[in-house]
Amino acid sequence: MKHAISFSAIIGLAFLSIRFVGLFIDLPYNNLFLIFGLGILVLVTLPLYLLEQSHYAKLKRSILRKYKKEKTSNKKEAIKKKTGVNYPSFRRQKSGLTWRGGSVHGSSAQRNERKGFLKH
Repeated sequence: MKHAISFSAIIGLAFLSIRFVGLFIDLPYNNLFLIFGLGILVLVTLPLYLLEQSHYAKLKRSILRKYKKEKTSNKKEAIKKKTGVNYPSFRRQKSGLTWRGGSVHGSSAQRNERKGFLKH
């Protein structure tokens, strides 16, 4: 859908640019380029864009509705999960390789370690 929107917009703008060049150079059918350019932009690109936006809004509403339904039905289970030991903290945690030491240069990479240079 996005490709169709961008393709029709490019074609419409190409017709309008040919029309603009036609103002300076006397091209035959100059007004026809204006009509085609505006017609493609208004009759093809705009409805496709509005259709894409409505599909996106529907998708967003369904995701929010599903999340709201899950949140209200599992309220007690969610509270139990939050009080557990394995509940993640709110700070940003790094994953993968971490570098021990003050800087990356001259340090060794290790896995499953958090900020080793702060533990000295």
